[in-house]
Amino acid sequence: MITEKKEKVLVLATAQKNALRLIDYGFSLALANDGELHILHVQKGTSVFDGKDTLKRLQELIDYGSRLGACIHVQCDNDVAGCVGGFIEKEEITRVILGEAPLSKEEKALGEWDRIVEVIPETVRLHVVVKEEIQLHRMII
Repeated sequence: MITEKKEKVLVLATAQKNALRLIDYGFSLALANDGELHILHVQKGTSVFDGKDTLKRLQELIDYGSRLGACIHVQCDNDVAGCVGGFIEKEEITRVILGEAPLSKEEKALGEWDRIVEVIPETVRLHVVVKEEIQLHRMII
């Protein structure tokens, strides 16, 4: 008997308020496909305490994702893209949710978004959520 691979949806979240909309999108995909929801935040460097408000924003994302039943993963690595690629392979992720590429010159110079997209295997469905898309209502308040 052939069994289909379980849908595993991964939301790549930064420690920013707009990551909540990505989590909502990922939750709706996981729910519609009877799949698992994973949320991954990779902090560049060796500590999540690098930014003044980073920990507070991460806690908000963790709390929200937990209320949705998501598996929350927070990792630190100097190679963010490599960490994401390894996670996708290890967890056998089938879909990745990512916000659109940054528009500012400073953010583009980092090139992290492009490197992340490059490490996502072709067998994994990539969903890029643009800022102009309709906001989903919070799934759980």
